[in-house]
Amino acid sequence: MELARILAANIDGRTQNTRYRQAQFHRLQAVLVEHIAEIQDAIRADSGHTQQEIRAEVVLALQELRTHYTSLSLKKDLEVEYRIANGKDNAENVQGAGIVYIVPSTHTLFFSVISALTAALAAGNCIVLELPQTTMALPAFLRQILPDALDHDTFAITSQRPDKSFLDKALMVVQTGADGSHGLISPATSRSVAIVDRTGKVSEAAQALVAARFALGGRSPYCPDVVLVNEFAMKPFIEAVIQHASKYLAGENGEARQVSTSPRRPGVLDSIHKDRTARVLVSGSNWGVVEVQDRNSPLLKKKIDEKVLLVHPVTSLDDAIDVNFNENLAAVYAFAAPASAKYLTQFIDADISWVNHVPSHMLIGPALPRNTPYSPQTRYATSQFQKPRPQLINPSATAYATHTILESENTVRSDALWREALAPLPSTKQRPGFKIGFFEQGIITGVSLTLISLVATVSTLGYYTWAYVRMRG
Repeated sequence: MELARILAANIDGRTQNTRYRQAQFHRLQAVLVEHIAEIQDAIRADSGHTQQEIRAEVVLALQELRTHYTSLSLKKDLEVEYRIANGKDNAENVQGAGIVYIVPSTHTLFFSVISALTAALAAGNCIVLELPQTTMALPAFLRQILPDALDHDTFAITSQRPDKSFLDKALMVVQTGADGSHGLISPATSRSVAIVDRTGKVSEAAQALVAARFALGGRSPYCPDVVLVNEFAMKPFIEAVIQHASKYLAGENGEARQVSTSPRRPGVLDSIHKDRTARVLVSGSNWGVVEVQDRNSPLLKKKIDEKVLLVHPVTSLDDAIDVNFNENLAAVYAFAAPASAKYLTQFIDADISWVNHVPSHMLIGPALPRNTPYSPQTRYATSQFQKPRPQLINPSATAYATHTILESENTVRSDALWREALAPLPSTKQRPGFKIGFFEQGIITGVSLTLISLVATVSTLGYYTWAYVRMRG
């Protein structure tokens, strides 16, 4: 019955009305703020995150809501709507995708739900949220409050996946990884890799990577699954990692950090203690720093979802690139001088690259949908939930040119267009050999070294020949 109402509301198009969307945002924000204490308690019960981590998740979620709300403008929408009536092209006209079906990640579930829901709402869509029946506290609480916050005809929560006939009509937002669905798919199972080069600031890299790996239970899709460290920087890096790990894993007064009350399952550390391809450098309760020594270790291809930092030595930038990156990574962190970082990020296939920093806000929520533009303000861009519907009243220059050619009476203009089409392309304005690329630079360097050696040899032979002739004379 609920899904039937969603289908009917999508047909009547009420979500395209800007005032309607603005009213929905006000109701949603009011309900979330009213129940903010219960939301925090539910997050804490499910995750065991610290109070600071919970607050960060809530703040980011409400910021997403506010950003998407402020993007709505009735004045602009009316101007766009009446462009055709006023004799103007409306090339940027868009409509909501229609129905958006959201499968949220359990990692930082509150932010994961709100970030997708508010983007879909701002874009003018009906929304279905999938929240399976589990023992988690937050999904149960969201089932109570969200239906009261949003229009029953345009928003629904389901515990089971609908049949294919409904899903074919919806834009799928899947934050749990590829499952055969189409739409906005987050690469939840793809790895994130960090590289620390000898040219980078090793101590700062260690601090950032420890914080990223151990924050939020180590379950973020953007936690570094392995850190590849140049062998010349390995010793200072490990020393800095151990120092920062011990500080990070202690509370404000030195007490142990809060952990989830759920039973502990066997993890990476348990298997490493029996693994000869790796050794534990330092560890504590449910956390550790591990050096992977064997290049063929399966740990170098594993997605890590706990507080375990894997470190592996590399000999060069090329060695780091060649380790095992025959895959599309979720992210790469390059800690290196700008030129070296450029080289690394250019030749590693990653959805996104960050140089000399880890953006802490990206540790919260789902991974960015694969093959979509990056939005610096929000996890999802409103445009990802819309479809272009351009309306054009004025013929384009291309249409005019085509009409001129097809109109046999205007042969002068047609001949001019013909000559223009056959004209040579503009010059690149670059002299041959002026630009020296990476490989050209290598050739020049090799030739230079050869010439230097040759000159030195000839000079030495000449000197001794001159000395010998002088002595004989």
